Amino acid sequence: MGILFKRLLHPISVSAIFVVALAGTYLYKPDIVSAPTLQVLSNIHEPRAVALIPVRILFLGDIMLDRSVAVRAKAVGYDALTTKVESMFTSADATVANLEGTITTNPSISQVDHTKLQFTFNPAAVPFLQHIGITAVSLSNNHALDFGRSGYRATKEFLKQGNIIAFGSPYNFDNPSTKFTIRGRNICFVGYEGAYTFNASSTEREIARLRPSCDLLIATMHAGVEYDTGHTSEQRRVARAFIDAGADAIIGTHPHVVEPLEIYKGKAIFYSLGNFIFDQNFSFGTTHGLAVYMEWNENETAYELVPITIRGQEVTFSDNAEGLKTRSALIDRELPNDISGAILNTSSFTLK
Repeated sequence: MGILFKRLLHPISVSAIFVVALAGTYLYKPDIVSAPTLQVLSNIHEPRAVALIPVRILFLGDIMLDRSVAVRAKAVGYDALTTKVESMFTSADATVANLEGTITTNPSISQVDHTKLQFTFNPAAVPFLQHIGITAVSLSNNHALDFGRSGYRATKEFLKQGNIIAFGSPYNFDNPSTKFTIRGRNICFVGYEGAYTFNASSTEREIARLRPSCDLLIATMHAGVEYDTGHTSEQRRVARAFIDAGADAIIGTHPHVVEPLEIYKGKAIFYSLGNFIFDQNFSFGTTHGLAVYMEWNENETAYELVPITIRGQEVTFSDNAEGLKTRSALIDRELPNDISGAILNTSSFTLK
């Protein structure tokens, strides 16, 4: 399995085929990197002692590349969708997102009829995902089966060909987790789909199983009520259970709007980051999301919040007023005052 080698000063790679993007050129050659530094591991035992160099991971919200987004990409090219935020993708050791749909050779259904919420993306979108530095995507969502099991399998195969790691599945039936190393640390991701099912027990067991072999364990959670600006009691129950089972942080998607942040037992629960690339142009919430940098070492975890705005299916950095409104959506009366103040004043916060 491979990975996009984007950050030359902080190199990572995979013990398989390598993909390098230099000056916008894709090089699909297995010999272009002399020594791998990121390895996907199938059998990890004990975490290793390492220097306290932070691991920096970028989390993005929902990415949907069908319907009006596909029309725009055909007109201007996929890369134009994120040209205005290119700088975002150069400083992370890994980038993880929710892929809200399938990748198949099937013709689009939703472009013909926008009421049919069955999404498939042209395989030509895979180099775009590489271009923006996507390391891994969660398929733990309610659209990964839009074109049946065959579409789900095709999606995984196209991602594999593009050296992008896929983890999770609808109904949590397959491939629940992935592990790899960054800077000598064992980093684990576990996906949970809670839009179709409310049974999180298998995900809790997977977290507990992996915990001894992980230096850092992130659970992604696709759950909640669409367009609801507050998380539900079920979201809270499941997210807290994942923390109790051993997760170090929760990254949520599905509501398509930003929802309040919770700090539970010193761990961050982002119930929803909102959209990153989508065509839901009917409200402030659906056109304004958050990208989140997580910078972790053994002593502390720092989060940097980057509000984004979707205009005409293209992603831009939010202006000051938009950014403040989006960051404010993270805050409710239960969030500690020091965290709330840091979010509003510095667009960041740190947990120790």
